[in-house]
Amino acid sequence: MSEGIIAISDTFLPTLQEVPREVAGQVTSTLEMLRTTPESPGLHVEPLQNVKDDRIRSVRVNRKYRVLVFRLNSSGQNVWLVEGVYNHDAAYAKAPTLYLRMNPISGTTEIRSDDDAVQTGGGYSEEEVRSRAAALAAKMEAERLAEQQAAEAEQAAAAEETSEADGEAGPTGPVLSVTAQQLIDDLGLDPHLAEQAADADDTTLYALAEKTKNWQGTALLDLATGTSLEDVRAAYFTGVTGGSAVGTPSGTEDVLQSLSAEKSQANYRLIEDDTALAEVLASGSFEKWRIFLHPEQKTYVEVNTRGPYRVTGGAGTGKTVVLVHRAVRLARRAAESGGSARIVLTTYTRTLADALAQQVRALAPSIPRPDALGAPGIHVTGVDRIAHGAVTSAQDLAPMADVLGWTTRTPKFSRHAREWDAALQAAAAAGALRDRSQPHVTAAFLIDEYREVVLPHRILTEADYLRVSRTGRGTRLGRAQRREVWSVIAAYREGGQRDSALDWDETSAVAAAILDARAEATGERVADHVLVDEGQDLRPTQWQMLRALVAEGEDDMFIAEDSHQRIYSNPVKLGRYGIAIRGRSRRLKLNYRTTAQNLAFAVSILRGGDFDIAAMEDDDLPSSEVTHGPERGTFRSARTGPDVTFLPARDLADEIEQVAALLNRWVDEIVEDGGDPSTIGVLTRFNKTRDTLVRALDDRGLRVVSVDRNTRYRGGAPLVMTFHRAKGMEFTHVVLFGVDDSSSVDVARSAYDEQTREAAELQERSLLYVGATRARDQLAVAWAGEASGLLVTRTESHDRPADDVLDFDLVDVGAEE
Repeated sequence: MSEGIIAISDTFLPTLQEVPREVAGQVTSTLEMLRTTPESPGLHVEPLQNVKDDRIRSVRVNRKYRVLVFRLNSSGQNVWLVEGVYNHDAAYAKAPTLYLRMNPISGTTEIRSDDDAVQTGGGYSEEEVRSRAAALAAKMEAERLAEQQAAEAEQAAAAEETSEADGEAGPTGPVLSVTAQQLIDDLGLDPHLAEQAADADDTTLYALAEKTKNWQGTALLDLATGTSLEDVRAAYFTGVTGGSAVGTPSGTEDVLQSLSAEKSQANYRLIEDDTALAEVLASGSFEKWRIFLHPEQKTYVEVNTRGPYRVTGGAGTGKTVVLVHRAVRLARRAAESGGSARIVLTTYTRTLADALAQQVRALAPSIPRPDALGAPGIHVTGVDRIAHGAVTSAQDLAPMADVLGWTTRTPKFSRHAREWDAALQAAAAAGALRDRSQPHVTAAFLIDEYREVVLPHRILTEADYLRVSRTGRGTRLGRAQRREVWSVIAAYREGGQRDSALDWDETSAVAAAILDARAEATGERVADHVLVDEGQDLRPTQWQMLRALVAEGEDDMFIAEDSHQRIYSNPVKLGRYGIAIRGRSRRLKLNYRTTAQNLAFAVSILRGGDFDIAAMEDDDLPSSEVTHGPERGTFRSARTGPDVTFLPARDLADEIEQVAALLNRWVDEIVEDGGDPSTIGVLTRFNKTRDTLVRALDDRGLRVVSVDRNTRYRGGAPLVMTFHRAKGMEFTHVVLFGVDDSSSVDVARSAYDEQTREAAELQERSLLYVGATRARDQLAVAWAGEASGLLVTRTESHDRPADDVLDFDLVDVGAEE
C-alpha cells in the first residue's frame, strides 16, 4: 500500500489548542507516523463500536490522549481525515456521534454530529422544515419589504433631528436580505438553520454562526457583510455532485472528490508528502492562518494581475495573511516553472518587517529569504532599509543631482526635523520672509510641502516650483508665498549639501532615481514582484522608490492597506507615482481577530471622523468601474466575546488602582490556564504616560515590561507600550490607559490649515482605533476625569447589544478592512 495522505480539518485546530504544549508535539509525531506507517503497533489505530460512521478511528497519542480520524480508503491509498484530539474518555464519547456528509448542493464535505440539530434548535424533520420555509418565504419577504420602507420613511423624516446621534441605533429585524428557501435551495444550508438565519437579528445570527462549526456558519457571516448570494455560492461550491441528506454518512468516493476540490481548502488541507507535512507542522502549534484561508482571501492570494493590485480591510481581516501567502505562492510558482523569482515583501517599520519575516518562515521555511535586494527568494525588509541600501550600494550617485541639485560620494543619513527651524531662521535673516506667523512658513507645512510636492516632482529651482501643480495641498499659495517657501527649502538643501546629509524622504527620492537610472542603463529592474504591507502609512517618495524596484507588468505590485489605521502620513494618490490601481482594488470585510463587541467599540471611534476610502484611488481618472466609494457593506467579526469594560476614575491614582486590580485578575486567570501574561497589552498615547504607569504598577508589586522601539520585549509579564508601538501586534487582553480629554494631541495648535487639522484629528481617531483592535478577546478602557471626546461612553451604550454599532455605511466611514 502506498503512503497515505493526511487531511487536516479546521475542527482539529481548536481541540489542539486545548491540550498541553508537550502533547501538541506528540500529536505532530503521531500524524507523521499515521501517514507513513499506520500499521505501527504504537498508534493503536482502532475501529470503534456502535458508531454512526464506521470509517472513524481512534489513534493513540499517549496514555491519556487520542486523535479521532476518518479512514477513507480509495484504490489502496489511505486518506486520514483528522477531526480532533481529546483525552481518552472524551474521544470515545464523541466518536459515536460523528459522521462525514457531503452537502448535495454545495458539494462541500462536512464533519457532522448527531448533536447538530439539537444545538441549532428546530425539532422538525428536513422535509417538514423545507415545507415550512417555502410557506413562510413569501410572507417573510413581504414583511421585510414593508419594514424596510417604513424604516426608510421614518429615517428621512427624522434625519435632521437625529444627525448628531447618527449610527447610534443598531439595526432591527432580519440581517440577511435572502429568504430561508434561497438559503436552502441555492446554498445548501440545513433547513432548520436556514429558517432561523433568514429571520435573525444581529445577536441571533452571531449565535447561529458560532454554533454552526462547518462552512455554513462562515457563509452566513459572509452574507451578513453584504456579500451577494451568488458570490457566496461561488466561494464555497466545489462542483462535486452526489452527497447525502443530513443524518446520513456520504459515500467515500463522494467525500474524497469533495476534499480534493480547490474550494475545500478553506476547511481542509491535504498533505501528501514529508516536505509539505513538515512545513505545516513546523511550529508545532498549527496556526490556522498557515493552513486555511477564507475563500475570499484565497482569491486574492492567487489572482493574476496585469498591473498593481490593492486589498484593503480593517484590522484583523487578514490582509497581511493574504500578502504572506501571495509572496510564497509567487516563489513556488516560479520554482515549479524551473526558475526563481526575486520578491520584495516590505512595510514601513523594521518591527513589522521582522513580523512579516517570521510569518514567511512559519509558512514556508524552505523558501530562501535573502538579505540582499535583487537575490532570488523573498527579501523581507523595511522601506527605509531598501532606500538606504540602494543609496549606499550605488556605484554612481550622479542621479542624486537630479533630485537635490547636488551629490556626494559618502552621504550621511542624519538629518532631523529641527533643521527646518534653522532653515527658517536663515531665510528670515536673509530678508526672504515677510511674516513668520503665516501658515506657509511653519516647519510643519514646509516638511509636508517638501515631501509631497518638491521631492516627488524633482524640483531644483525656484522657477520650477513656481510652475508646479500643488493638487491635493490644502493651503493655496500665491506667487510671492511660493517664493518665500522656496527660500526656506533652498536654505534647507544648502544645509544638507554642506553636511553631505539626507533625510529619509530625500533618501527614498534619491534611491528611486538611482534605481531608475540603473534600469535605463541595463534594461533590468532589481525585483520581479513587490508586495507592500500597511501601505496607508507610506509617503510619496517611498512609493516612487517601490515603483522603481519592479517593471510594470504581470503581478508587479500588490498592496495591503487600511485607511482607518493611517497614523504616520497624509493620504497619497498612487496613480501620481506610476501605481495605477483603478479597477484593481478590493476590500476584505470579515474580521478574524477582534470580537464583535470589541469591533463595535473600535468602529464607534471612527464614526466621528470623515474617513475617505477613495483617498488613495486615482479618482481623477476616467473609469467605468468604481470599486470603492458608492459601495456599501458591513464590517463584521467572526467571533463574539465579553462586552468592553469601561473604567472611569476620579483621578489618576484611582485609574491606576482600577487598572492594577484588573491586570492582577487577568494575570491570575491566564497563568491558571497555562498561558503567558505577555499576551496582555497595556497601551497609552504618550511615552510619558507609559513610563508613569510602569513606575506606578511596579510600586504596587505588579511586574510589567515597558516596550519602546529600541527594546525587545520579554515574556512572562504584561507589556506596556504606546499605540504607535503596538501597531501590527495582537493581544488576548488589552487595556487602553489614560483615554481622557487630554489624551490626544492638540490638533488645532499643530495644524497649519483646515485640511491638516482634519487629517490630524483623523490620525488621533486612527490611533485609538488601532489600540482597540489589538484586543482579540477582552478590551478595557480607562480614564480619569472627563473621557476623551473621541470615546463613545454613554451609559445607554452599555445597555444596547454590542452588535448594534457593527452595521455601517462604508461610504460614511471609509474602507473597512
